Amino acid sequence: MRRLIFGLDGGGTGSRLRIADEKNQVLVMQTGEGVNPQAVGYPMAVERITSLFERGVQSLQETYGWKVNTSDFEAGCFAIAGSGVSEEARKLEGKLRETLGFRCPLVFVSDAEAALVGGLKSLEGMILVAGTGSVALARLRDGTVVRSGGYGHFLGDEGSAFWIAKEAVTRCIRSWEGRDLPTTMLSALLSYFSIQSPYEFIPLWYQRFDKALIAGAAKIVDEFREQGDPLAEEIFFHAAEELAKLVESVFRKTENQLEVKKLLLWGGEMEHNKWLRRAVTHHLKVRIPGLDVCRAKEDAAFGACLLAIQAAIFTNPSVY
Repeated sequence: MRRLIFGLDGGGTGSRLRIADEKNQVLVMQTGEGVNPQAVGYPMAVERITSLFERGVQSLQETYGWKVNTSDFEAGCFAIAGSGVSEEARKLEGKLRETLGFRCPLVFVSDAEAALVGGLKSLEGMILVAGTGSVALARLRDGTVVRSGGYGHFLGDEGSAFWIAKEAVTRCIRSWEGRDLPTTMLSALLSYFSIQSPYEFIPLWYQRFDKALIAGAAKIVDEFREQGDPLAEEIFFHAAEELAKLVESVFRKTENQLEVKKLLLWGGEMEHNKWLRRAVTHHLKVRIPGLDVCRAKEDAAFGACLLAIQAAIFTNPSVY
């Protein structure tokens, strides 16, 4: 039987467990529901992670004839939003070791860090995440991680889908009152949110707040940008600038230590909005000469496995 490592990419809505050998050749993949403790709670997160591993080791036996326990892994990495914070990582690690009986080194990182490592197939580089929220990371080869943004919808998420939609609603209200650029977006936004008047945004925001619903309105803003709506255009110009500033921030903090200036653009806004991707790339090419803007080579589960292998090498270098 080969030496086994694993990487788990866990979000709020879905998760993937990748079991691989010491060369990061995939052996088993399992998918499941979201396992982010901040979204589903610790008991449910542990229950769902346990189910993933039970199905994973069963698949190893059915496929390869290997009788494997979770105590047999050489190392593992959990890439879960928020788990890069030491207090959260310690809490989750304790519950998982108790429930699943892990005896190997376990690494806890954010999903963005694992996406960086997997997307670039490198332990070093930068990533800009722009989906419902936004954050930028730079990772050095020694494991040092520098972050900019990622403070959530009340304190940050600049340039994200939520930020774009929030700006559109706020500024459409201002425009309706004659305090901002002219726009024809308001009626489309009212229809999207199933309300009749701008005044109905008040209970929608303060009593029935739904982050995902609000973020979904970003596509309406993009449609109006394509039609030349001046307010929609300005919101997207600002979104591109804000996202570029996130990357500039982490780059300036690490530029003398980064050996290769590679950046991965990741997340729904970067994947599906070609205009925004091009605009952010243009800003960064001007401000960071020599920057290589890349598309993902592998996913976050692959990156988590790479980080698990590094933990295994550190623990037992003579074997690897």
